[in-house]
Amino acid sequence: MTNASMDQTPGQPQNEAWSEPQPAGGNDHVEQTPVERMAGAAYTQAGEAADALRRGELMQQPEVDPLADSDDRLIAMLSYATQLFLPVIMPLIVLLSESSKKRPFQRYHAVQSLALVMIFWAVFLLGWVSIGIIQIIPVIGWLILALAFCMTPIYFLSGMGLLLYYGYQAYKGRRFAIPGITSFLRDQGWL
Repeated sequence: MTNASMDQTPGQPQNEAWSEPQPAGGNDHVEQTPVERMAGAAYTQAGEAADALRRGELMQQPEVDPLADSDDRLIAMLSYATQLFLPVIMPLIVLLSESSKKRPFQRYHAVQSLALVMIFWAVFLLGWVSIGIIQIIPVIGWLILALAFCMTPIYFLSGMGLLLYYGYQAYKGRRFAIPGITSFLRDQGWL
C-alpha cells in the first residue's frame, strides 16, 4: 500500500486532494450556509480577477453611461481621487446623501471605490500583521521586514495609480467593472 493510499479516508477518491463533502443518508444536495456561499463566490471571483489581471485588464466591460452628466462624473471621480488623502470620506458622503439615491452613476462609483480602498487597507494590514508574526524567526524575519519596508512605497504608489486611473475613467463617464470586486459587490446586492 502506498503512502498516498494510506492517507485516503474510505470513500474518498484517490486522485483528488479536495472534494465536496458527501451527504449522509444518500441525499444529493448539501445545504450551504450563507457564509459558505459567500466564501465560495469570493473564491471563484478572486480566481477570475487574478486571470483578468494576468491578462493586463484593470477594468472590464467599460461602457459610457449616457445618463451621467458633468456633476455625476465629477463626483464619481472624486470618490476615487479623494481616497488618496481622506480614505472613505467622499464615498460615504455620496452614499449617505439623499441626492445620490437619484444618481445611480455616483452611487455605483462610490460603492466601488469604497470597496477598493477597504480591500487595499485590509491587504496592507494583514501583510504587516503577518510580518509581525514572522519576526519570531530571527534572521528570516528581519530579511522579510527589510523587504516589506522596500515594497511598501511600491504598494502605495500602485494603489494611488489605480485610484487615479479609475477616477479618470469615471470622469470620462464610463461605468466599468473592477475585476473581482465588482462581481462580488453585485452578488451581495450592493451594486
